Amino acid sequence: MSARLIKLTTSFLAALLISSVCGTQYLFSAYSTSLAERLDFSSIEINTIGSAANYGVYLCKPLFGYITDHYGGRRTTLFASFGIFIGYFCLAMTYNGTFSDSSFLLCALYVFIAGMASSAGLVSSLVTIAKNITSFRGIAFGAPMALFGLSAAIYSEINTFWFKKDTYHFLLFIAVSSGLCMFIGSWFLVVVPPPNIKDELIEEEEGCSSCSSQATSKVDKTDKSENTPLLNKVKEEVDIGGWDLFHNYDAKVLAMSMFLIAGTGLMYINNVGSIIKSLYYASSTRPHSLSNSEDNSSSSHIQELQNMHVFFLSVFSCLGRFSVGIISDFAGLLFELPRLWFFIISGVWLLLGQLLILFYVSDLDKLLIVTVLIGFGFGNLYAIAPTIVSEWFGTKRFGLNWGMIACIPAFGGQLFNLLFGYNNDQHQHHHCLGQNCYDSVFYISAFACFFSICISSRLLYIKTRN
Repeated sequence: MSARLIKLTTSFLAALLISSVCGTQYLFSAYSTSLAERLDFSSIEINTIGSAANYGVYLCKPLFGYITDHYGGRRTTLFASFGIFIGYFCLAMTYNGTFSDSSFLLCALYVFIAGMASSAGLVSSLVTIAKNITSFRGIAFGAPMALFGLSAAIYSEINTFWFKKDTYHFLLFIAVSSGLCMFIGSWFLVVVPPPNIKDELIEEEEGCSSCSSQATSKVDKTDKSENTPLLNKVKEEVDIGGWDLFHNYDAKVLAMSMFLIAGTGLMYINNVGSIIKSLYYASSTRPHSLSNSEDNSSSSHIQELQNMHVFFLSVFSCLGRFSVGIISDFAGLLFELPRLWFFIISGVWLLLGQLLILFYVSDLDKLLIVTVLIGFGFGNLYAIAPTIVSEWFGTKRFGLNWGMIACIPAFGGQLFNLLFGYNNDQHQHHHCLGQNCYDSVFYISAFACFFSICISSRLLYIKTRN
């Protein structure tokens, strides 16, 4: 095994390790209700905290993309390892009462720092992979994105079996484990330069003296090829970035679609805990109360249900990310099917989830199918989107380009989270329970998904025709 192959392998494995702890913001639903009850936060305040984590993840991607493009992923990830530890450690101290100030704005700052560190780690991993691997990029991007989606499931299961309702020690565990994994991975995350053709031929010549004349003739042919007409050379890779990206029609449609599709997905991910709680107490066999006098068994059962849904969101997000990478690679290779098809299909999965929660889900037993669809569709979206960006706009400025496209969902998530929080607070004043508490918001999110599918389909038609 050559030294270059060893470096490529260790760098890819380091990227996988780092990606596996960068999805902790999707754990928010697992401890959001405990945080709200312990610190007496309203629905809008707890949604603001959840949105702050998304802002940290998405808004900082252009910055860390630019840094990684120019200075490499090692330093960026090293910084991220300390950032994610500080964010979750401070949140744990606030939850425990160690910090006297328990303002929701400070909690929002802590999760923003943790989200920012997650963004730095993931972007560093993806940029390194984009520059190291040039073929089968669907699979290459799908693997780290799958682990990114799976991290919430891993932590959710750890929370269920080891920490139960001990939110304080669970947050400390996230801080230490995620920070340590990023720190270790940062030492092996490197961009490996492409092999030099002349060096390879000289190595062959040295290893086989009888073939020296053949090797020399190959080198001569390589030198002569530099003087051949431009049309005979390999086509240079596309390089679109910076302000050109803002004026690119394809980039605008991609960004708008991600604003709507990912925004609705983030709304469900951040608020599935509230939906579970509302449906739980709406059942005729349970007390119709959402006051602080809930008995411990009910509270414990709700926590278990929230952990279960976070687990399924994470697992199916992982399956969606990995499967779409493999399928899109082979669909393009065998049938020349554009990757944009799979981007549109991801929107269809989320649209189905919105429609089911409106017209099918009436109790907790039926909510799981919605969690599965939204997790799978969200995973599809976030595996196929960076692959599309690398192929449409090039890898030279991939970090910055993907960072700018990927920060858009933060605004969509904030918009739909605020809509859900405002609607939920209004209904709580009337002691609302069950589906009627949130269905009006999902009419809006369903229309948003449908609109994004339409504009993406139009772009597919234009690109296919051209």
